[in-house]
Amino acid sequence: MNQLGTRRESLGVAARKEGGLPRYAPRVTIKPSAALVRVLLIDSNLDQRDALESELARQGLIVSSAGDIRSAKDSLVASPPDIVVLDVDLEDLGGFGLLSTIVTETEFPVIVLTERSEEALRLLGFELGADDYVVKPCSGLELTSRMRSVLRRMDGRRVEHMALNSGDLSLDSDSRQATLAGEVLALTSREFDLLNYLVGHKGQVVDRDRILRDVWRSTSEWQDPSTVTEHVRRLRHQIEVDPTKPVRIATVRGKGYRWEG
Repeated sequence: MNQLGTRRESLGVAARKEGGLPRYAPRVTIKPSAALVRVLLIDSNLDQRDALESELARQGLIVSSAGDIRSAKDSLVASPPDIVVLDVDLEDLGGFGLLSTIVTETEFPVIVLTERSEEALRLLGFELGADDYVVKPCSGLELTSRMRSVLRRMDGRRVEHMALNSGDLSLDSDSRQATLAGEVLALTSREFDLLNYLVGHKGQVVDRDRILRDVWRSTSEWQDPSTVTEHVRRLRHQIEVDPTKPVRIATVRGKGYRWEG
């Protein structure tokens, strides 16, 4: 058995020894709801947990948190979430055992958080049933964007209440409407997608090839990267006080663009 298989088997044994969720834990099926999205954030690092909880709350989410496996299980039963954000570094990678339990005994979608980027651990997370895998540090905007993407795949759930907010800018992916200081922006469909992408990757430098791939679903072999430059120029004319001196969409010379907010 290879290293990944050995690790997976040991985690499975650990989960069985520790015991799963109580028998009265509901097996939940996500259904459309007008209520705000409820997130359970499980992270043993108090400072990181508090900071991320505050960021997610600012995005309009209802966030509860837990710092260890026992309290996480109690929260899953007492207040079932719509989605779980789980730091698998919990208790010496014991979070993988909890991930296995959640996936096996409920239908809560799970986004894995970790400070470790080893490929074997990513593969393990996905094989155990994680819906997404995020390496720290990450922003609340990025995590909100990823949660929206996961929930969108869950039986047609409406996620209009998960609008991205960055300062006085708000983007609602369900209505595909962007507002700045309360005023609706006149954006084309592609301009909205690009702005939504940049805001969702706040603080990260993204180059034109990556934007073509993720927003246009294309490559520089098929589409001229200058189309990205032109769309950024148009966005700046709508959202910048002085488009010639942009402060929201920054250009990182030789690298790409970065949303500063």
